[in-house]
Amino acid sequence: MTDSAPVYPFSHGMPAADSCAAEEPDFSLLCPAPKELPENHLLHGYRLRRNIGSGGFGVTYLAEDELLGRRVVIKEHFPHALCERRMGTLRVELQDPAGAESLEWSRQNFIREARLLSSLDHHNIVKIFSFFEAYNTLYYVTEHINGCSLGDYAQTHYRNGTRITQDELFGLMVRVLDALHYLHSRRILHLDIKPDNILLTSNGRPVMIDFGAAHENFGDAGVGVVETLGYSPPEQSAHGSGELGPWSDLYAFGATLCYLLTATAPAPGAQRLLYDNFEPLASRPALTDHFHRDLLAGIDRALTPAISGRYRSVDEWMADLRG
Repeated sequence: MTDSAPVYPFSHGMPAADSCAAEEPDFSLLCPAPKELPENHLLHGYRLRRNIGSGGFGVTYLAEDELLGRRVVIKEHFPHALCERRMGTLRVELQDPAGAESLEWSRQNFIREARLLSSLDHHNIVKIFSFFEAYNTLYYVTEHINGCSLGDYAQTHYRNGTRITQDELFGLMVRVLDALHYLHSRRILHLDIKPDNILLTSNGRPVMIDFGAAHENFGDAGVGVVETLGYSPPEQSAHGSGELGPWSDLYAFGATLCYLLTATAPAPGAQRLLYDNFEPLASRPALTDHFHRDLLAGIDRALTPAISGRYRSVDEWMADLRG
């Protein structure tokens, strides 16, 4: 007797079990995975705690810097219309080769956003810490703002039947306008100011975030300008005409303040150029009973649909605020 392996009927010429397994594709690597990376995943030294936002071009995570022991926010480049994440590898892969050019444009815009943030240093603008590549895509890390968005802040007041005080409103306006003056002095336009893109710290400091739509020059809208209905000015709409400039950001900030005071944004900018039924804030008794009429009138001026009727610069608005 020998210890040789038994021979089974019909086994002649069949590959060994190990070689057969090696030739089978691992379909788990080919199937799409959830868009977000899993909670508690370790990414480049950062422990992901949870997903805190997902837009058309990326996913945002709250994370912990394991080396420094501080909370940070990580933004991942992930254009959902073009890419998907592979199960098993977690790599972000292009869905269709026809989208390669669009993906490259998106990648370059993500890099440009990170570089832009790294060039800024202002108390009311979010700070960037690092940039890296992993899973076939790009990431950048910013400070974590312990607070809430201006949108959530407005909704909390609305639900509770309360309102921001005039002193709080004035302080918010002065700080955000100072940040806009800083940007505009460098010929940078944010171009996506809205309640969700201004965070309030626990002590009331406003911080501007999300510079993905920012332009580093004034002038025509050109390609790649985004529009947020209710907040973007008419010249920033798909069929808008007129040059983009400081007045464009001031309109968006005026619309953001309108939402803060009324829980409602104005009608889309392009629509207001054709037919404007916006009731000026300075003529609403519910607001003039609590806020100085001149302060409200300044917001109304920033919200003028025609560029010619708006503040042309932060300095003009600040001069009115100071009386």
